[in-house]
Parts: sequence; structure tokens; C-alpha cells
Amino acid sequence: MALNSAGDSARISGLKAKERRPLRFEPRVGALSLTLMLAGGIVGPLRFVLNKIAVEGGVPPFAFAFWPMLFAGILLLIVAFLRGDRPSLKFSHLRAYLSVGIFALGAPMAVLTFLADRLPQGLISMVVILAPTMTYLFAILLRVDRLRLLSSAGMAVGLGGILLIVLPDVSLPERAMVWWLLLALLAPVLLGLGNVLTALLRLPMMAPTVLGAGMLLSAAALLAPIMALSGQFYLFDGAAPGVDWNFLYATLLNAAFYVAFLEVIRLSGPVFFSQINYLAVAAGFGWGMILFGERYSLYVWGGTALMAISVLLLTLGARAGSRAER
Repeated sequence: MALNSAGDSARISGLKAKERRPLRFEPRVGALSLTLMLAGGIVGPLRFVLNKIAVEGGVPPFAFAFWPMLFAGILLLIVAFLRGDRPSLKFSHLRAYLSVGIFALGAPMAVLTFLADRLPQGLISMVVILAPTMTYLFAILLRVDRLRLLSSAGMAVGLGGILLIVLPDVSLPERAMVWWLLLALLAPVLLGLGNVLTALLRLPMMAPTVLGAGMLLSAAALLAPIMALSGQFYLFDGAAPGVDWNFLYATLLNAAFYVAFLEVIRLSGPVFFSQINYLAVAAGFGWGMILFGERYSLYVWGGTALMAISVLLLTLGARAGSRAER
């Protein structure tokens, strides 16, 4: 009996240790993750279109960052309860909600919103696309991924594509902006760390609606005092007629995008997902043409071609790594 009790205790301890262990995945780039990543990269930039319309219509920037996050978090929480996936308040779960919400969403959004009228938009775009590079660096440092030739080449080609688009038109109008630029570099560092923490801290069997709700509500909690202290609190009054509908559109977009974000990282890892930043820039130019009649130079199309090659190389690198681990 003593031997059986000892064996049972060992098995129970093993199960508890397994439950506490963060997600360790073997990256697999299949049709689902590739489709979700492409869809997210194409649809995601519409968030900035909605932001442009809302702010020009009289909505304060931090308010338009805060409310759609809060509403999307509540929406995903309702969906989770309807599906029978109840959020846990254990420490390991709360740590995942807060860490992912703050590093992958709330803090980068706060930095970029604060700098929106302090730096040229092209320069902000150039800084944000450093996120895939930072993701790959953190993934290697934290042993979530390995250094691969194809993946490294894909990152370099994607970065080259973005630089081909933004460098011809980017410059600092004022020397004092260099300090804002240094602050802006914090955004890709936070995004890269947040992407990797999503893979490390997400517990096995945690539903994407649950983690999505937790991260969005955590990000909203971070932005709430910033919105209030900056004098940008907004209660859906004072904007141009019809502008407040953008809160609904942004809420639905946030909910769908971050569920896709979590699924792609679960299936294929943070480095593969980070390529969405390259796609989002290219798609942003496309939406500009469709919605605002904008036209672009050959630099843009050349950069877009390089970004497509980047995604191909990273996909091949992830598949090669997956085959090697088998």
C-alpha cells in the first residue's frame, strides 16, 4: 500500500508539473496557420483606417485605442462562457493574461499612440516593422526557436522590402525628434517580447477566446489611466455624425484578429506570426489605394515583392525545422 501511495503521489505531482509547464510547440506551418496569417495581415491594417476616420471625426486617439479593446475583451469573454470555456483565476492563468496583454498589446499601443503626432508616419511604420526581427531574437534567446538559415534569410529579405518602401521618403524634419525616435524603438522590442511570451506562457488547452479576452482586458486596464491622465477620456459624445460606428467595427476586428493571432502562434510559433507585420504594411498600401485613391511608386511594388519572398522563405524554414525535429 505504501508503494502504491508513493506511486500515486508521484503521478499526481507529475500531472501538476505538466499543468504548470508553459506551452512548448513544434512549429508546423500548415494551410490553417498560413491562411490565418495572410488574412490577419490583409485585414489587420483596417484598424488603422478606422483609427484615421475616428480621430479625424473628433475621437481622441487614446479613447479609440481603449474602448475597442475593452469591448472586444468583453465580447470574447461572452463567447468563451457560451462555449463552456470559463477563465481561470489561478496565478499561472493571470500571469498569461497580464503578460501577453501588456507586452504584446497594451504597452506597444500606448507608445505608438503617444508618438502618433510627434513623428512622421513613415518613420513610425519603419520602426514597427522591426518587430519580426526582435521576435526572432527573443525566440532564440529564450530557446523557443533555433537559428535557421532560411528563416534568417526570410527576416532579412522582409526587412529589406520594408526599407525599400519607406527609406526614400523618410527623414527627420527636426533634430529634436531623435529622442522620440529612440522612444519609438521601444514598441518593436515590446511586440517581439510579447509574441514570444504568448508562446511561453500560454498553458496547454487554454482556449483562444479565454486568453484573447484576458489579454484584451489587461491591455484596456493599462490604457484606462493613460487615457484619463492625458485628458482624452471620451463617452461617445462630440464626434461627427456616424463616427462612433467605428467603435463597433474596431471591436469586431480586434476580437477576430487576436483570436487568429493566438491560433497562429499556437500552431506555428511567434517567429512565423511576426511576418504579419510585413504583410500588414503591404496591405496598408493596398487599402490606401482602394479606399482613398492613393497611388504608389515602383519602390512600393518592389518592396511588396520582397515581402512575399520573405514569407515564402520563413515558411520553408519553419517546415524544414519541423521535419528535422521529427
